[in-house]
Amino acid sequence: MKITSFALIALLAAPLVASADDNKPSTTTTDKAKATDKTTTSKLADADLQVMSQMHHVNQMEIDMGKLAQTKGSTQAVKAYGQTLVRDHTSADKDMLAFAKKNKTTIPVFKPTDEADQKDMKDDKDMAAHIKTLKGADFDKEFLSMMVAGHEKVLAKLDSSMGTIQNDDLKTMLGNIKPTIQKHADTARDLQKSNPQAMK
Repeated sequence: MKITSFALIALLAAPLVASADDNKPSTTTTDKAKATDKTTTSKLADADLQVMSQMHHVNQMEIDMGKLAQTKGSTQAVKAYGQTLVRDHTSADKDMLAFAKKNKTTIPVFKPTDEADQKDMKDDKDMAAHIKTLKGADFDKEFLSMMVAGHEKVLAKLDSSMGTIQNDDLKTMLGNIKPTIQKHADTARDLQKSNPQAMK
């Protein structure tokens, strides 16, 4: 009988102990969650994130320029090239965003890390602003010139960054993008040759 009474008292007391514990700040669970968050969000190295942010920036700029070419290009070939830019860079950007999501991270806003990148970014912005003021053959000429130089620059950056990328999947993805970037540069060059006005 004593055992039963003791057990009954223990059962009645248990909810009181539990409610007393509820009043204490439960830091252990949140601390564990924070620690887990840190491990899941730091899978990609800073160098990888920097390359991703730069490629995302390039994709966005090329999409804008492609749209511009579709409306301002003076020939059907330039308009079609603009359409290709939008399609290919939109696809590449979707892949990049999906990769970031898979790795539980977001692509940071691109910030140049050295003077050369700062100059390139300023030059690109200035050139894009200038091209937006042009029309007809003048637009075609400057636009195609920018596309040749811009895509060649991106190819060089991809080559130089391959040695710093730590994530193998990212390296593979960027390696797969290279032929498309090369094709964009080659097509712009071919359009310059087939359009004498664009070469003047």
